Amino acid sequence: MELTAIYRLAPYAAIRAERFGGLIYRYDNRRLYFLHAPELVGLLNTLDGAITLGEALDALGAPEPARGRYIHALAQLERLGVMTRVVPEAPEPSAPHAVAAGSAPA
Repeated sequence: MELTAIYRLAPYAAIRAERFGGLIYRYDNRRLYFLHAPELVGLLNTLDGAITLGEALDALGAPEPARGRYIHALAQLERLGVMTRVVPEAPEPSAPHAVAAGSAPA
């Protein structure tokens, strides 16, 4: 996982906070995953496809020793298909400026 990449919960997955941490349910294959850290639930809710992983960890206030554990857990969730990496859309190429008839390009 890259700290500069943008991630989000997969569209077919839902997360629910619990006393022990949280539950993730995948609607596409009916699998249930357990999160044993409430901080991961908060982190997953922060990863909304708009901010980078590094920004989400900063927003969570994750201390440096815990960041490695969070990134490892998120990598496992990505392999399970619970999280997806958001690929930014490429900007559309701009059309060349039209030159009015009878005028020279500048």
